[in-house]
Amino acid sequence: MLRLQGTLPFVRQEWRFLLFGLLLTFWSGPGQTYVISVLGGHIRADFDLSNGEYGTIYTVATLVCAAILWKAGPLVDRLPLKSFVLKVGLLMVAAMMSFGFVQGPITLFLGIIAVRFMGQGMMTHIALTSMARRYEAERGRAVAIAALGFPLGEALFPPLIVLALGFVDWRLIWPAMAVMAAVTLLPAIPLLIRHTSHQDGAGAAELRAADEDAKHWTRAEMLRDKKFYFLVPTAMTPAAIITGLFFHQVYFIGLKGWNFELWTLSFSVFAAAALIGGVASGFLVDLFRAKRLFPFILLPLCIGMLVFAYAESQIFTVLIMFFLGFGSGAANPVLSSLWPELYGTRHLGAIRSVVTVVMVFGSALGPVFMGLSLDAGASLELIAIVSVLLAFMAASFAKIALFCDKKQSRHSR
Repeated sequence: MLRLQGTLPFVRQEWRFLLFGLLLTFWSGPGQTYVISVLGGHIRADFDLSNGEYGTIYTVATLVCAAILWKAGPLVDRLPLKSFVLKVGLLMVAAMMSFGFVQGPITLFLGIIAVRFMGQGMMTHIALTSMARRYEAERGRAVAIAALGFPLGEALFPPLIVLALGFVDWRLIWPAMAVMAAVTLLPAIPLLIRHTSHQDGAGAAELRAADEDAKHWTRAEMLRDKKFYFLVPTAMTPAAIITGLFFHQVYFIGLKGWNFELWTLSFSVFAAAALIGGVASGFLVDLFRAKRLFPFILLPLCIGMLVFAYAESQIFTVLIMFFLGFGSGAANPVLSSLWPELYGTRHLGAIRSVVTVVMVFGSALGPVFMGLSLDAGASLELIAIVSVLLAFMAASFAKIALFCDKKQSRHSR
C-alpha cells in the first residue's frame, strides 16, 4: 500500500530533486512556442515570410525534432541520469547561442530544430520522466511541482523579451539566454540529482535489476495496444491548441485590434493560473488517479479558446489567460501520471518518448493549420469552433478507451 504523505513534508524532504525538475522545465522555455512566437513578427519581417511560410518552417522543423526524439527518448532508460542531463544541458546552451546567428530561412529552420529538440523535447522529457519514475504515492504532486517551471518561464520570458526588444536586436537575446542558462542550470545539476531514501519509486538502474513483480510494458507492446491510439488525440490536442494560438498571437492580437504589450503582460495571469491548475491537478491525481481525470483535461482550454475568439474588449484578456493557463497547467500532472499507471515504469523513458513525439506532433500541426487557415481567409471564430469540436471528439475517444480498460481489468481479476 502506497503511503501518501503531506505535501509540505514531501517538499522539505525532496526539494533538491523537485528543484532539478523545475529548472529543466524552466530552461526548456527558449525551445517552447511561447518564447519563439514573441519574436515571430521580427523573424517574419527580417526574412520576408508570410504566416503560412513561417508556420510551415516551424512545423517541419518540429516534426524533425519528433523523429529524432523517437530514437533519443529511450536513452533516459539506459544512461546514467547525471551525465546524460549535463550533456543535454550543454547542448541546449549551444543551441540558444547558435540561434542568435541565423541569417535566413535555412539557418532559421536548423536553429528551430536545435532549440525545439533540446528544449521542448529532451529537457521536458527528462524532467517529467524522472519525476514519474522516482515517486509513486506522490507522483502527481512531484510532476506538478517540477512542471511549475513552465508557468514560471511563461511569466518571465515573454515580457522580458518584449522589454529587451526595445533596446537590442532579437538576435542578441538568444546568446544572453544561453549565458544565463549556463550559469543557473549546469552547476546545479550535480547538486540536485541524488537519489534519496524518501523516493518510493525506483530509478532506471533499480528497475533493470528488479524482479518482475508487476507488468511493465515495453514500447513495442504499448504500440500494439489499441487503447493507446484512442488516448493519443487527447494527449495531442493541448499542444496543438496552445502552440497554434501562441505561435500566431502577434497576428491574432493585431486582428482584434488589441495592444500586444498589454497582452504579453497578461502572461503573468497565464502563469499563475497554470500554477494553480498544476497543483490542483497534482493533488487530484494522487487522490483519484490520472485515469479518471484524463477525459476532462481539455475543458478549460476549450473555454479559453472560445472566449478569445468572441471577446471584443481586451479586458477579457485576464479571463482568457486564466482558462488557457489553468488548462495547460492541469494537463501536465495528468498526462505524465497516466502512462506509468497504464504501462508501468521500467520502460517509461521509451514510452514517454512516444507520448512526447505525439505532443510535439500536435504542437507542429497547430501552427501550420492555423497559419494556412488564416492565409485562406478563415476567421478566428471558425478556427476556435473547429478546435473545440476536435477537442470534444478527442475526449470522447479517451472516455471510451478508459472505460473499456476498466471493464477489462475487472474481468481479469
